[in-house]
This record gives sequence, structure tokens and C-alpha cells, in this order.
Amino acid sequence: MIQKNLILVMILFSCWSGPETPAIQAKYDFKNVGKLFINSIPDHSNMLGSGAMVRNALSHNFLKYGYVITESNDNLFEVQIKQKVNSLELFCMITEFTDSEMIVVPYRHEDRGYTKTVVQQSADLNQEEKSKSSQLQTSTTTTHAGKVREGNIVEYTHSKVGIMLKMIDKRSGNLVWSNSYWYSGLELQRTIDLCIKNSVKQINKLFP
Repeated sequence: MIQKNLILVMILFSCWSGPETPAIQAKYDFKNVGKLFINSIPDHSNMLGSGAMVRNALSHNFLKYGYVITESNDNLFEVQIKQKVNSLELFCMITEFTDSEMIVVPYRHEDRGYTKTVVQQSADLNQEEKSKSSQLQTSTTTTHAGKVREGNIVEYTHSKVGIMLKMIDKRSGNLVWSNSYWYSGLELQRTIDLCIKNSVKQINKLFP
């Protein structure tokens, strides 16, 4: 029962995600954006292929919002926003990418034991016996031997994914939007999906 409660607490409280408030260029008109290009994402040092995993998650989540996505000749994912002239480039840097791990922690508990002494004295004493009360006391000593318990405890670390996104106007080169996101979960692929889901949900709000 304790183990089940521990797992429930881990699910409810350790999986927490952003986002923070994004930085936006106030004068930029997102209504005139027709295309968004998702650039290649460098791998995080912790895992080869992490960049492709994050970029695929980005394109997948844009697709869920109904956008048409094509891959251009220069290895860019092109997201069709609407029939407008401006284009944005989306860059992503993976700030944290850690898969979950199982850790076996050895433990040793030593019980040194104890000794218990019980003193007993008769409660029904006559006058003569009261003067010899010291002779009517009895004691019992019990010794409990100690014991040593040894074993292993299995613990799990969480998957962690953190990203920083920025969007640059392709014609002017101006930075128009940026934000960071992170997520901590029990399974890596789901952690990536939920982290990216939050980011795309916020980007989608820019294009009414």
C-alpha cells in the first residue's frame, strides 16, 4: 500500500511543466505570417538523436492543429500558416535531456538488541514481612538478541527535458519571440511529447 501511494505522489507532484511568460517583440505583426520553418535541432550531449526526436515532436504537434507540413530541400520543416507574405524561422536548443534510470541502493540495518529487567514485589505483606521487604523482591532479566537486516532498495530517477525556442523573422533577421519550456516525467518519450505540446500550444495562439 505504501509503495502504491509513493508512485501516486510521484505522478501527481513530480511531473511539472512550464511555460514561462514568453518574450515577444511588441510591434511584430504575427497576422501577416504565412510560413514557419522548423530548423534542424542539435543533439543534446546526453543522447545522440535527441535533436531529431524533439523536431519530430514539434512537427507532430503542429500537425495536430491542422497545419500542412512539408520538408524542404534544405532539411527544413515548412509549416503552412496562411496565405501571407512573412516567414519565420523556429530555432530550438535542448537545455536538458535525461532519460530515467533505475538505481539499486544497498542498505544495512543493525538492531543491537536490548536487556529488560522486571522487579516484582508481593503486595500482601504482614507486619513482619514488611521489615524484610528486601528479601521478598524478585527480579527477572530478559535479554533480546540483536539482528542485522541487509538488502537492496530500487529507486527510479525521472526523465527530464528542457528546451529553449526562438523565432526569427526570415526577411529582417529580427528576433520576434522566445521562450523556454521543461517537463519532468516517468517515461522519456511522453516527457518529450508533453514538453513540446506546451510550446506548440502557445505558439499556435500567435496566429489567429
